[in-house]
Amino acid sequence: MTEDSLEIGNYRKILLATDGSEQSLDVVRYVSSSFFPQSTQVVLFNVGTEFPEVFWDMDENPLYRSKKPKVMRWLANHQVAMGEFMEIALKILENAGFSDDAVEVKTQAKRIGILADIVQESYQNYSALVMGQSGTSKIKDAIFGSLAHRLVGKIKHIPMVIVGGLPASNRMMVALDESIEAMRVVTSIADLTGAGSQKTILCHALRLPGMFRFASGQMPFTERELDWLEYQKNKFRPYMDEAVQRLQQGGVPSENISRRFVATRGNPILKIIKTARKKDCGTLAVGRREAVSFGEAYFRGRFSEKIIDMLENMAVWIVN
Repeated sequence: MTEDSLEIGNYRKILLATDGSEQSLDVVRYVSSSFFPQSTQVVLFNVGTEFPEVFWDMDENPLYRSKKPKVMRWLANHQVAMGEFMEIALKILENAGFSDDAVEVKTQAKRIGILADIVQESYQNYSALVMGQSGTSKIKDAIFGSLAHRLVGKIKHIPMVIVGGLPASNRMMVALDESIEAMRVVTSIADLTGAGSQKTILCHALRLPGMFRFASGQMPFTERELDWLEYQKNKFRPYMDEAVQRLQQGGVPSENISRRFVATRGNPILKIIKTARKKDCGTLAVGRREAVSFGEAYFRGRFSEKIIDMLENMAVWIVN
């Protein structure tokens, strides 16, 4: 390593799962502008295709012998395409200020399965996993569910970042509540992006209790509702103060931090998403509670999974 290169302990290693798709390039662009180059190492990881040994014995069978050249051309074209993808990805990271020592290309043949191989790799001292919401096969994603959706339930030891399209990456909204998980989200953001220039909005959704919900829709809040909301704001402010302190300790300048309360009679998830879009946030960060009752998991689904389904030119951070 050179004198200016990164040293172990001074950086965070990011696993960027790629498949050569245009969405994967958008993920590279997102990482290049969201993570601080001087404190981040990026590993471009691809699980490739390798034919089993029996394929090379096909020459003995005339039926397969005639097919072999076509299969070999497909494999060669695939490898060329991945090579071109990696070349573009490396250039994007270089232009963003990442040094050669801060970027690693890692490819391997499929061992267990693409999903299992990514999970296995994620245990190799990474600080986060970043990948696209969709891959090279949109039809396959629609039928079987995208790899990102399936990985949500597998990656629980490090933060997972799912990128949809190409987000505007200079503004992040953090969905904050009283849970330990929500505060872990704040700590994770400070740890991974604190030295960057990203704007961070701490947002808490106040959902009016059942006695107020008979007045739904866009009706103005009543005086009684406003009193209840003001009380809840004051009650939650210590959590906001702690979150701000954690961000500042992680290197986020105070001028890059703002607070916001939103009130709703309906679904707080939808309210937060709408607020994030209104504030032109390219990233939405949420915590995932493990203590979810069966009824809530079955009928309503997890908070983060609902958000993933609504992503469009946005990224979502999921932190346990």
